[in-house]
Amino acid sequence: MTKAAGASLLFLLAMTGQAHAQAGAEPPVAYVVKPGDTLIGLGRAYLNRPDDYRTVQKTNRVSKPTRLQPGSRLHIDPNLLKSAPIAASISAFSGPVQVEANGQRIPARVGMPLAEGQVVITGPGAFATFEMEDGSRVTLPSNTRVRINRLRQVLINNAPQRVFQLDQGRGTISATPATTPDARFEVRTPVSVSAVRGTEFRVGADGDKAQTEVLKGAVGVDLGALPKGSAPVQAGFGVSATPGGVGGPVALLPAPKMGPGGQTQSDAIVRFTLQPVEGARAYRLQLARDAGFIDIFSEVMTDATSFAPTADFGQVANGTYFVRLTALDQGGLEGFPADYSFDRDLNTLTAGAPSDTREGKHRKFLFRWSAAGEGVRNYRFQMFSDANDQVPVVDQPGLTEPQVTVTDLPAGAYQWRVIATRFKDGIVSEKAGSLQPLQIGQPKQTGPSKPSRK
Repeated sequence: MTKAAGASLLFLLAMTGQAHAQAGAEPPVAYVVKPGDTLIGLGRAYLNRPDDYRTVQKTNRVSKPTRLQPGSRLHIDPNLLKSAPIAASISAFSGPVQVEANGQRIPARVGMPLAEGQVVITGPGAFATFEMEDGSRVTLPSNTRVRINRLRQVLINNAPQRVFQLDQGRGTISATPATTPDARFEVRTPVSVSAVRGTEFRVGADGDKAQTEVLKGAVGVDLGALPKGSAPVQAGFGVSATPGGVGGPVALLPAPKMGPGGQTQSDAIVRFTLQPVEGARAYRLQLARDAGFIDIFSEVMTDATSFAPTADFGQVANGTYFVRLTALDQGGLEGFPADYSFDRDLNTLTAGAPSDTREGKHRKFLFRWSAAGEGVRNYRFQMFSDANDQVPVVDQPGLTEPQVTVTDLPAGAYQWRVIATRFKDGIVSEKAGSLQPLQIGQPKQTGPSKPSRK
């Protein structure tokens, strides 16, 4: 998490016209001259080729390379400077995730190191998170492609340079606050550049539109036509960028609240209901194995047309998980998240249709049911002669098999059910199935009788 996000500033630059050229160029690195510095000495210590000090001399209009004014600033092309790679690696992934390098793709693995020039690609239903040595991390959902343009630390000022190209998809970024003023952390899209110093934000790219939502920190928007120093956009707002520029800040929607029953998932399908958020067009739900949502493994989008929006995740293995809920507004900006933990403990009890057979004068009814989930069970079968009768006509406890046979039931209307007692991890629990109807013989006629035909 960001520790100093309240004082951070996020800058967006629309990549159109002159702004596009500026965004594509690498900005110079600033160096504050110290007593005793000379261009020749700096060249030997910090330049890839010592003789390139002459280029620095010309760019900064220094008359004598052996005389520098302490406290003055030199602006140096970053391509001339020595640097050390910043360590980064895949910390979690699920589904088809690949890392592309030199035109070849290899499957991702936890702990795989990442370097400049590589591309992280998540396929359908896939998720990936990679982290850097300072704790900054980038989390990518399905169908996303991110190229690592810069991942190095410039030695002359110990400033990390981390630049990523989001070609398509989305990314959630948690950037650890930088300790040096010339540090760079940028996420570029085909439409915009997001440069940050310690904050939490999301970036999405879809064709000629990009969106940024800031969860912590502040945002300064430079449209090129606006004067420098414009009032920054505060945390809790998002902006959309197109080739025509960056729109004004829009307040992010509040976090949705989970509906009843979501934090205990025992049914065959993992399902969540949400309390509606005013102004929401859709909702996004993500499942993760950890509270920090580094190891995300599933995502569902649901629209906001129903009174109680519902999201189904299908079958999920038993365990403790975390679900994140967000609401998307009419423009597609994603709001604040709400995170919940939930326990997945499959425990179902399903009744089958009874069958009957005759053996001589006797009529036998075979009742079957099924149970799913871990643990050992025994069953109690009950049958009632009327839906309102609380006294069962058949009450058979202690069944170890999911079936029972009842013989020679009189004609009439019945209700039957099964109660399962489960023993798991030293805990005893009960689950009662719903009442099932059974009609034997013709039902009694309650309305007026039909006249007979002659």
